[in-house]
Order: sequence, then C-alpha cells, then structure tokens
Amino acid sequence: MNGNMPRSLSREEIDAFERDGVALVKGIFDGDWIERMRRAVDDVLARPSERMGDLNPQGKPGRFVYDNYLWTFNDDFRALSFESPVPEIAAAAMASDRVNLLYDFILVKEPGSPHGETRWHQDTYGNPCEGRQTMGLWLSLDHVTLDSGAVEWVRGSHLWGRRFEATTTGDPDRHSFLGGAAAEAGPKRPEDVVEPMPDIAGSRGDYDIIWFETEPGDCLIAKLGLVHGAPGNGTDRRRRAIGYRLVGDDARYAVRPTARSIRPHADPGLGHGDPFPADPGHRVFPQTWPRAPGQAAGAQRGRLG
Repeated sequence: MNGNMPRSLSREEIDAFERDGVALVKGIFDGDWIERMRRAVDDVLARPSERMGDLNPQGKPGRFVYDNYLWTFNDDFRALSFESPVPEIAAAAMASDRVNLLYDFILVKEPGSPHGETRWHQDTYGNPCEGRQTMGLWLSLDHVTLDSGAVEWVRGSHLWGRRFEATTTGDPDRHSFLGGAAAEAGPKRPEDVVEPMPDIAGSRGDYDIIWFETEPGDCLIAKLGLVHGAPGNGTDRRRRAIGYRLVGDDARYAVRPTARSIRPHADPGLGHGDPFPADPGHRVFPQTWPRAPGQAAGAQRGRLG
C-alpha cells in the first residue's frame, strides 16, 4: 500500500480545484488500498455504529448508507486516515503546512437504489469549521458513472460568495450523526446568515453542472463551498465511496446553531473560533500532516480516549 502520493498534484488539478471548486485526481491510491478498504466498508456495514443511518427514502427499494468517524473504531479506516496519501493530498491541494482530520465517512449506494438521491447542498454550514483552507476528499472504491450515483457539481459555485442553509438527505430525525447546537437568541454571527438552497434540480439549465466518471483508486478533491448533489444508483453495481472533511492552517472550529450540522463524536474541548489542535493524538480532530513519528494505526489506538 502506498503511504505517499505516487506523484505530485499537477498544475492543472490544482487550478481546477481553485477555479471550478473540484478536481479529479486519477489513480492516486493503489490496488492494495482499494481491496483493503472494500473489506473495511463491508465490515462496517456488517457491524454498524450507533451513528450509521440509511438515507434511502422509507418504503423505497434499495439502501443508501452513511456513517462517520470510522477512524475512531476501525483500524483500516484509521490507517487510511493517517498512513495513506489522504493527508498529503490535502496539504498539497490547500497549500497548507498542516492538516487536521475533521472526520471521515462512507456513502454506500447499493445496486437497485434509484431513489437514493443526495439532495443538492453546500457543505460549508453543515460542518463545524470555518476558513479558506477547508476541503472534502471523495475516494472511489468502484467504477462510478452518473447512472450509478456519481456526484454532480455546480462548477464555480464556491466563488458565488453565498452561504446556504444546511440540507439533509432523508429524514433528519432518523440521523444520529446530526445535532448542532440549538438556535441561539440574539444577533446572529455573520457566518450564520444563510439563505435557502436554490432549486438546482428544477432549473438545471441555469447552472454549469459537471460530473466525473471514476475508477477505483481515483479521488475527487472539492471546496466545501461547492454546491453538489448526486442521483441514486439505478444500476446492478455497487457505489462505495469514502469521504473526508479536512482542514488546514487558517481553519477554525465552528459551533453551528442548527440541528442539521454534523455532530462531533465527542466533546473536542474547543470553543467557537478556536484553531484546530496541532496534536496528532487529539481524540476528535487529530493533526494528520505532517505525519508524526510512529503515526500508525496501532500506535493511535491507545490515544483515542
């Protein structure tokens, strides 16, 4: 398994990341990682955490599974988070000296799940972070096409200067991974002034929508402010993906006054506006780049608290 990137990000990939908000990075994870993480995903599906949720509409055929903070209880996901190219990719994409892991997650759209759509949304307000150096990474474990649930992106929407309210796929009352702070009385912080998500699905022709066909080992890197969604999986193929939320030097912890924000798995010991800790052993938001000496899956286990 390759621990480091087999090549540097190209100028074209970095330019697309900045200009379009998303870039396809081909073949950055080797076959050993893909086979290992396919087994790991199946292991997690067979032994669901208390945070796992089925986002598929109730009463509809198929299955659309989400779970997060997998690195805290699964050695394979811990290894991917600390020992794979993930941290190095993030540092290069964000031009950041340091990278912290916000959380990892899986999105699995099983075959025959045509109703398992991901609503159009923006990740900014649904995540506990603020800053220019914030990003997502989406690792493909399967051959993914639009009809099997490839993510669609509104090109350049991260540059609109607009912030949209957090949007949840499925019934938010069913999802234990959510749970931001209750809305507070009094004036809102500037970053809490948001607007409803436009009807992208109903006016697709008004937007520059792009998507990428991916192979196992490819990854997508994207700005958190980029508007995106995904269709269900109407094929007979699985669509397994591992995702990350990663932050860099200028990022700060954010307490969101909405119940639709991703909830940390434990109290991070941070207040709103605090920098993320320069601590590889932090139990909620560990630093993953630069790599710490002995930063291995087994070495992390005893430090999770």
